Amino acid sequence: MRVLMAFLTMFLLSPGPGGAFAAPPPPKISDIRGTIQGKEAKVAFRLENAFTPEMVEALKSGIEISFRITIEVERVYRNWFNKTVGEFRYTQSIRYDVLSRVYRLHYGAVDEILPDVHAALDRMTRYEVAVPVFGEVSRGKNYRALVRARLDRVGLSEPLRSIVFFSSLWDVETDQAHGRLAAP
Repeated sequence: MRVLMAFLTMFLLSPGPGGAFAAPPPPKISDIRGTIQGKEAKVAFRLENAFTPEMVEALKSGIEISFRITIEVERVYRNWFNKTVGEFRYTQSIRYDVLSRVYRLHYGAVDEILPDVHAALDRMTRYEVAVPVFGEVSRGKNYRALVRARLDRVGLSEPLRSIVFFSSLWDVETDQAHGRLAAP
């Protein structure tokens, strides 16, 4: 009887077949920093854990992957409501060109050529963005940047877009993260 109870206890307390494998860490924004001066805020940050192995394989086969980034700049007040002084929506995409065997990074009106998948993934996860600011910027006051990123599913090809709708492997969206901006 004791052996049976010990076996049942071990069975109930042991992790199931899915419990042996840890879930991949969720995507997140990190290392937000920058400066705000005049009519512009320069914001730099990193996008971590954004590419699953399935996404990397799709990228290598020529599927274009795009991220939509939303950046807000706020004037931080003590014990009061913060005021938004700038907002910018930004899209950055990467695609493997099979004929020339290079990765093409596109953002704004700029195209960059990257030689391999490692350089492409590194460049797709590092951002430096200029955000237009309206209103007066006060020197020495507190400002912060709020950043959020998500995979742009609309830019995917039609067969993949239908599959992605039902797959959590392509569910890339970060929580809003914030970081301090220096106002020299």
